[in-house]
Amino acid sequence: MKRTLLLLFTLALFVTFTGAAAGQPAKKDYRPAVRLETLDNGMRVLMLVKPGAPRVVCHVYYRVGSINERPGITGLAHLHEHMMFKGTRMMGVTDFAKDDALNRKIDALMAQVYRERYWKLQGDMARADALAQEALGLMNEEKQYIIKDHLWETLMRNGGTGLNASTSNEITGYYVTLPANKVELQMVLEADRMQNAYYREFYSEKEVVMEERRLSENSPGALFEEQVNSVFFAASPYSWGVIGWMDDLKKVTRADLAEFHDRYYVPNNAVAVYVGDFDPANVLAMARKHFGAVPRGADIEPIRTWEPAQNCEKRVTGKGPAPTSVQLLFHTPPGGHADVAALDLLGEILTGETGRLFKSLVKGKELTTQSTARNSAMLYAGRFQLSALPKTQSGVTPEQMEAALWDELEQIKKGGVREDELARVKNRREAMVTRRLQQPAFLAMMLGRSEIARGWDSMFRDLDEILKVTTDDVRRVADKYLGRDNVTVAVYTREMGK
Repeated sequence: MKRTLLLLFTLALFVTFTGAAAGQPAKKDYRPAVRLETLDNGMRVLMLVKPGAPRVVCHVYYRVGSINERPGITGLAHLHEHMMFKGTRMMGVTDFAKDDALNRKIDALMAQVYRERYWKLQGDMARADALAQEALGLMNEEKQYIIKDHLWETLMRNGGTGLNASTSNEITGYYVTLPANKVELQMVLEADRMQNAYYREFYSEKEVVMEERRLSENSPGALFEEQVNSVFFAASPYSWGVIGWMDDLKKVTRADLAEFHDRYYVPNNAVAVYVGDFDPANVLAMARKHFGAVPRGADIEPIRTWEPAQNCEKRVTGKGPAPTSVQLLFHTPPGGHADVAALDLLGEILTGETGRLFKSLVKGKELTTQSTARNSAMLYAGRFQLSALPKTQSGVTPEQMEAALWDELEQIKKGGVREDELARVKNRREAMVTRRLQQPAFLAMMLGRSEIARGWDSMFRDLDEILKVTTDDVRRVADKYLGRDNVTVAVYTREMGK
């Protein structure tokens, strides 16, 4: 029997159900009443009215992250996120002309420092140190013109909460929640950062980011995980982490940062998201006034190098103070591919306290205290990962743990999964979506990131695909992708003193 099309969410995001006949289960449509507008300069504005408290979640996303870097400037996207809070030609400074004059002198001195330290095989380190000290003196002199945390404090004085930012492999986002009558302030400040970013205190902030990297290096197993990732992704820019390589952080310049900003921080590479109690017509008018005034940039080319087929088994081994672990990593398709839904569900069938790995390897064979599986579909690549911590205190070896993981995969390839297992993870995924739809900040994030990737409603289209997956689909993708010629095996052995 045909079913009627379902009503969209009301503005309050209540789910509406309908059916073709009494007693017939209704199909659910979770899509909220999102309004998408594209400004003349290519910037997209997503608006979702949610009546209630007069506050609005305001997010801005750029389709840029570490995959848009190249060898020599790795870590730049993350450093750039830091620098976007250091002010502009308008914000964070009392006298821009004097501040700019000092920065030009600082840049000239640091260019000479870099030549001695990094360009030459045997540079004059004494001269480099003297020049660096001279630059430091100018940096201290510049402080008299800097208004520290100007942007943050401006937003907070106007009722801003949830101020934050994040950089990933693929997306950078800036977040704040404001009273409904202060949304225009967010637009003024974000448009200013887009068009008039200045990057003052560049060299000192670089030191902050390098210290952040040093701290991460001190985390047990962190350097091993970095190497595993660089082996797994042999060619694509996913092979380096968001923090970047230390050598690149040392050598990256303020000119590199400005070039990166001008290429990627353009309106046609950005999405603004507003969720809350507001008048869409007013918000759109303000967006056209402020964001619409920023000139369109050049079209952004997708990354050129996709990960090639592996066609062999890779192995990485390491030792150190972290717990002994075994990982199997497989290349899978990027987001939007027809096989992603089945791979996602396979990961969920395997993981969690009701999952196969827990029942078999934790409770049954008692080989491990922790075992997980997950598929991650990204913009240009995918990764299916199984991980386990063998019970070495009970004599379980990494080799036994690896064999047990392979055995679990072979059982699925040969016997598939049960209908009840599949139904359970489908229900869990559907319930997760409905819960998140009630959280304005999380909803804004989901809408913005989805729009950046494949359109805001892709998150709901993906759910539709999830609900269509069959047990045959799960068995097929396991056989297709989780093989020994597509795996990177990572074995880390705990050894104190390393």
